[in-house]
Amino acid sequence: MKKQRIITKKALVTGASGLLGLEILRCLENSGFNAVGTYNSNPKLTDKNLKNLKCDIGDTRSVVLLAKKIGKIDTIFHCAAMTGIDKCDKNKEACWQINVIGTRNMVDLAKKNKAKLIYISTGSVFSGEKGNYKENDAPEPKNFYSLTKLLGEEAVLAHKNGIVVRATPIGLHGIGRPQANFMEWLVHSISNNNSFNLFNDVYINAISAESFAKILLKIPKFLERGLLHVGSKDRLSKADIGQMVIDKFPNFSGEAKFISVMDMPGDFAFRPKEMWFNVDKAVKLGLKMPYLRDELKLILNR
Repeated sequence: MKKQRIITKKALVTGASGLLGLEILRCLENSGFNAVGTYNSNPKLTDKNLKNLKCDIGDTRSVVLLAKKIGKIDTIFHCAAMTGIDKCDKNKEACWQINVIGTRNMVDLAKKNKAKLIYISTGSVFSGEKGNYKENDAPEPKNFYSLTKLLGEEAVLAHKNGIVVRATPIGLHGIGRPQANFMEWLVHSISNNNSFNLFNDVYINAISAESFAKILLKIPKFLERGLLHVGSKDRLSKADIGQMVIDKFPNFSGEAKFISVMDMPGDFAFRPKEMWFNVDKAVKLGLKMPYLRDELKLILNR
């Protein structure tokens, strides 16, 4: 009697040295996938117990070489991107190469493999004037970073197996990256007793990278293609979030000023105010959305 051959699905995670990519790669391994992560310039921030390969997604030759190394793949989780609104505004050519050309390269790779492609996008594609954004609301990017993410969305949605998931993932990098997202910057600033500003009129319904990674693995089972918004059931201002983090550091001796985003200097790239999503579609699909205060407790107690 022949033994039944077990077929293991293979997944690729771009940006596996980043907060979300790292979490997704770990979740995939724990779920029985044959998973491969990519990094470009930060191998020290990858999980050494998992398979990671160097790849510059904005370089077509690098992607072709990666494809030869990994072989047939079933699913791509595309997390790699240049983020930071001011950074992208000052480095437009590099931002375009990573966020637009890099995403188009991932679409081409997905098409060649007839693979599902899940692309992580952002609430910044909207104007930020009203909030509670639904999947069918018209995007209106207000800065260069947001424009490149929207163009990435368009490329992914042109793929018959393309899914765009908009979310605001937050958390603390498990290997020790200092301050590449809002929570990391916040904890770094407080830990070093720095003084800083927090916006009391910028609202988000963020989700922890840990919770988001688990949800992302489920999405292909519920959605064939298209757009989906994921986030917490409630929203908080960045000042509210900052205060919760500050409360965890009783010896903090710096000063946190709660100000309007409109009070920042003129060379400060435009930030949308209402950056929160309507998550009704995700809930109707059967995906459970958490509360933001619980997500913050999860992050800070890890």
